[in-house]
This record gives sequence, C-alpha cells and structure tokens, in this order.
Amino acid sequence: MDNKQRPLNEEQLSRKEYREQLERQRHHQGTDDSRDDEASELASIGRQQFADDRKEQDAEQKTAVLKRKLNIAIIGLIIAIVIVYLILFYVG
Repeated sequence: MDNKQRPLNEEQLSRKEYREQLERQRHHQGTDDSRDDEASELASIGRQQFADDRKEQDAEQKTAVLKRKLNIAIIGLIIAIVIVYLILFYVG
C-alpha cells in the first residue's frame, strides 16, 4: 500500500463536507459545552479559593515561626542582662 493512498474503508470527504460535519458535531455538543463551561468556571473558582487559602496558611505559618524566634531572642536577651547584672554586682 502506498503512503498516499487511503484504505478503502475510510470515507473521503471534501473540505466542505468535513467542515459541515465538524459544525454538526459542535452544534450537537453545544448543550454539553455550557455544562463544561460552568464546571470549568467552578473549578477555577475552587482553584483560586484553594490558592488563597494556601497563601493564608503559609502567612500564618511564617508568622508563627517568626513569633517563636522573637520569643527566643527576647528570652536570650533577658538572660544576658541578668548575667551581666550579676557579674557587675559581685565583681564591683
């Protein structure tokens, strides 16, 4: 079989027939497309809401980590001040 030849069971369509066939398929699927559009819109809203929630959770997590680090720094400074006070009290 030559590459340019088509199998006998395959139907040969002109461009016009092919376009008409595509148009009929699109028209037939038109009712399903509205449902698909609604579903994709809901999915995009869901994805956007998920992304917003994720950003909010990340911000809360970062805030909690910074609070902990700040508390440790404050406690370290208080301990350092007490040590310096004790050194000055007993040495001086």
